[in-house]
Amino acid sequence: MKLFKWRIFAVTSIVCLLPILLGIALWNELPDKMAIHFDLYGNADNFASKGFVVFGLPVLMVALQAFCCFINDINAYKHGTRKKLETVTKWIIPCLTVVLQIVTLGYSLGWNLDIRKTVAFIIGVIFLVIGNYLPKFDYIKNYDLDTEKARKINRFIGYETVLMGILFFISIFLPPVGTAVCVGLLIPYAVISGAYTILTVRKQS
Repeated sequence: MKLFKWRIFAVTSIVCLLPILLGIALWNELPDKMAIHFDLYGNADNFASKGFVVFGLPVLMVALQAFCCFINDINAYKHGTRKKLETVTKWIIPCLTVVLQIVTLGYSLGWNLDIRKTVAFIIGVIFLVIGNYLPKFDYIKNYDLDTEKARKINRFIGYETVLMGILFFISIFLPPVGTAVCVGLLIPYAVISGAYTILTVRKQS
């Protein structure tokens, strides 16, 4: 088994870089300073140069994608390949890059976008996709965890993840504080997931 799967990394990296072409096509219409961060109410509170947004951000996302692929491939090399898991996780960053770059460029061009609702929608989609696939992942026995316990953990975290996705979708129709509450719930979400995993593993031992 190869330690690093270059083909999928190359394809996903190209996808990450595709928005550069859109930025070049719109170059003359874009302002010299572009918003790259927004507060809870959708107001821009941080800006960067046009060149950094068009070229720098996609390149940074490629670097992040390289790290994601490396971690996935190291895990697969040590414990065996889980194709569904790898496919989902390796395509999150490229898809995010394309969507967020389009949103960033569109906002700078004057599109009537509610950034808070747009981000909440994107996060909701990610959680729903991951939560839907978690119970369907292949199970590798090299983790010294029996298959049924692994399924139990994945099902629990999957349902929890889908619930978070639904909450983010609901927050779109609520005041900004609703989205803030959902972001705050990510901490207990992670704590509960970790605690359930540890307790399940200990029961097996």
